[in-house]
Amino acid sequence: MTEVPLLGSKLEVPAPPPGLVERPRLGRVLDTGLQHPLTLVNAPPGWGKSVLLSWWTRATDLPVGWLGVEDGDDPRFWSYLRAALNSAGGHASDALPSPDEAPHEVFLARLAAALADLREPVGVVLDDFHRIRDPRVLKGLEYLAQHAGRALRMIIVTRGGPGPPLARLRLAGAVTALEAAELSFTMSETVELLAALGLELPGRYTRLLHQRTEGWPAGLRLAGLSMRGHCDPLRFVDGLTGDHETIAGYFTSEVLGGLDGGHLEVLLCGSVLEQLTGSLADALTGRSDGERILAELWDAGAFLDSVGGRRSSYRCHRLLGEFLRRELTRRAPRRVPDLHRRAAAWYAARGSSPDALQHALLSLDWRMATDLLADHWPDLVLSDSDPPLWASDPAPPEAALRDNPDLALACALNQQLLGDRRGTDRYLRLAGDHAAEAGDDKATAIRLTRSVTAGDVAATFSQASRLLAHREDGEGARSVALSALGTARLATGDLRTAERALHDGLAAAERAGLDRARAVCLSRLAVARALLGELHLAGQTAQDSLGFARTPAACGYAHLALAITHHEWGDGNEAARYLDLAESPGDRLLAALISIVRLWSLQVGEHRSRADEVLREAHHELTGWTVPTYIAHRFTAAEAALRTSFGDTGTAARLLADQAGASGCSAPLSVALARIQLRDGDLDAAILTAAGAPNGELGLSLEARLLEALAADRLGHDRHVSTTLEKTLQLADHERFRGVFLREGPAARRLLSAHLDSGTACWPFVMEIVGCAAERTDGPAAPLTERELTVLRYLQSVLTTEEIAAELHLSVNTVKTHTRHIYRKLTASRRREAVRKAREAQLL
Repeated sequence: MTEVPLLGSKLEVPAPPPGLVERPRLGRVLDTGLQHPLTLVNAPPGWGKSVLLSWWTRATDLPVGWLGVEDGDDPRFWSYLRAALNSAGGHASDALPSPDEAPHEVFLARLAAALADLREPVGVVLDDFHRIRDPRVLKGLEYLAQHAGRALRMIIVTRGGPGPPLARLRLAGAVTALEAAELSFTMSETVELLAALGLELPGRYTRLLHQRTEGWPAGLRLAGLSMRGHCDPLRFVDGLTGDHETIAGYFTSEVLGGLDGGHLEVLLCGSVLEQLTGSLADALTGRSDGERILAELWDAGAFLDSVGGRRSSYRCHRLLGEFLRRELTRRAPRRVPDLHRRAAAWYAARGSSPDALQHALLSLDWRMATDLLADHWPDLVLSDSDPPLWASDPAPPEAALRDNPDLALACALNQQLLGDRRGTDRYLRLAGDHAAEAGDDKATAIRLTRSVTAGDVAATFSQASRLLAHREDGEGARSVALSALGTARLATGDLRTAERALHDGLAAAERAGLDRARAVCLSRLAVARALLGELHLAGQTAQDSLGFARTPAACGYAHLALAITHHEWGDGNEAARYLDLAESPGDRLLAALISIVRLWSLQVGEHRSRADEVLREAHHELTGWTVPTYIAHRFTAAEAALRTSFGDTGTAARLLADQAGASGCSAPLSVALARIQLRDGDLDAAILTAAGAPNGELGLSLEARLLEALAADRLGHDRHVSTTLEKTLQLADHERFRGVFLREGPAARRLLSAHLDSGTACWPFVMEIVGCAAERTDGPAAPLTERELTVLRYLQSVLTTEEIAAELHLSVNTVKTHTRHIYRKLTASRRREAVRKAREAQLL
């Protein structure tokens, strides 16, 4: 039998495409991955995997071979692998054994031994590895990764799903992974690609293009190439969908081309939904294997993302979803309403009334939609939906809307859930006077929640009072009205009244069994308690709220409350994490509060460069609506304090004077003014201002008293300092308000240390604050040597001390000595803590 020769074309590194965008951020990940035996590059088609690896292979100092796997290569894989390793160079061509010379197990052992004996490591890229079907190949590669020592570095390029199941290597931390999220183009890379294609778009259109493609590299390139021949590139971006000819052609060949009938049916039918589960796929198609098919589509790289990291719920890429909906309409237009009707029934049976309402309207089943409104309106009006990737207005005939006001109200509520304010108002007008004359609680409640999200406090008070007066729908209507009243009181700074209203609303929601109303009341109650200084109760209330919330959008107030509590506890990292989680889709008050807390978090030096950007964004959140005085004062005080910390006391003083002149003085403005006076050295004025600040929220009172003590200390008024500081500590101790002391830096630390010497009833609390302050000092206690910095860089990796020693050609004891010095200089006790502090000090 004639032997089939190895094809040299499979061993050649692909040529870069025109307009290559070099991606150094991913190059650094691949370089770091060389510390491990295996790097996995795993994403659906068109995510730039091969382009990235071809660029990196040419750029790296490591000798790297290339193997482009094709269908049917399983029997000759090991011959091709040996040829790819030989093509990398760095060793004699006969140094590696042939798979034809011995049984497979013997060959693998000889290959591992030969690779382990190499003086220099060698790498190999296995492109399109998903084409390999023989599980023995994967098992053999795992064997090589374990036994070839540090001489072999494999980069496996595959598509879709979790990638090869190399469980033992993953558990050992021996796998570096690059997936679609990392491979997606950033905004700057998008700009660079467009420039390479000869295109320059305004920033808004570049952001829009990036958003619609979700950073998909092939989609961006296809769009860019199409734009080059388009007479109006901006109009092209505005109208870009998955229906576009070149993108649709790509999906047809790369996604649909390899699917059988069942997999295609699930994708097409599921395109009417934002997210798809196995059970929902079964409900749409009448099948019973939806879960298996979705898992197989994910494994095949069919542009599905698992939602929340769980392999139970999936979403389509935005452009693919648009393409599939067009295909569904083209192939089976009469099936579309039925699919929506099935989806509505599935959601209704599981208590997801917002999704049920949306699909009932899209199914054109007006009776189902109005029944859902009648049965679930208190739940619906308080629902927070995440902004959809696509939305469609069912637009019933106007005659039907006028004859059936409940249908108009259902449409109004649906548009409100979709974040469409104009659509909400249009349908409310179409409901007309009929609903108003009938005293319809549903119409009042929709207008009420519309006013709440718009930040219209006066309208909120009026409509909530009207809803409370009706009492036709009992506890459901009461919970809606009280949640709105409490939110409005929160906006005006009447926190105790807000607390009472929200507590009563929570009780009504519990009696009515309304989980969404519980989540709303609990989350706003958590913010009110956090601002009042009831930190432990606020934290527990926020966590209780998260237990009832069903979407990320419903968690915004709870995450804000947790950000405030951690800020006051002095845990800046946790505060920042919760603040990043806080979302405010269309909620003016929430957006304003998030902006204020973000200003609180900015400190001198570390975040100075971000201050202007954050201030611009914060000012934007306070435009276009009537800002309540409490929010305006809180914001002005936060901005003034930030500018004071940067030394710009003149601007800060003008901000406070303008705000006080417009709407009077308040505790936030007084505290901010005392801070300016302290910074400017006007110490007597600072004491008077701080001491005279109105009592209210505990955090503000503590800040005022501490500023008073700091000013008295600089004047040498020791008795005043001792008395004021002791009262401040006693107030702060119960709720563990550490942040107010930590944010004042060395001056407060010296004050507290001296107070320890003079005696305090809060000795453990003061010691805790002083200890935290010592941990937060910038930079190491002494500079690290060059060798210590080198060892520190290796501490970021998963390498053991013995492996670091081998890499640096040092003894294990020498590495341990350097590590002890690093720990001492960074005041760390563990490896992870040392790395964290080094990053904070910008040593890494």
